[in-house]
Amino acid sequence: MPEPDPEADYWTLQDVADHYGIKYASARRYRVRGELPPEDKLFGRSPVWKPATILTHKRPGQGARTDLKETEET
Repeated sequence: MPEPDPEADYWTLQDVADHYGIKYASARRYRVRGELPPEDKLFGRSPVWKPATILTHKRPGQGARTDLKETEET
């Protein structure tokens, strides 16, 4: 998979998938589940992101427990 151009104006969902090293369908699921940042713009019905938006976003890793909340130690 070629790495998307970080100097591009926008990245498509395929570019995001290539950046993370995942399949396009997985990137779509991440977007639906809210694990990707909100798109910066829509071209028709296609979401696009500025490269900086994706490069600064930390997505949960494989097997990450996102349902647990941190608790204060007493």
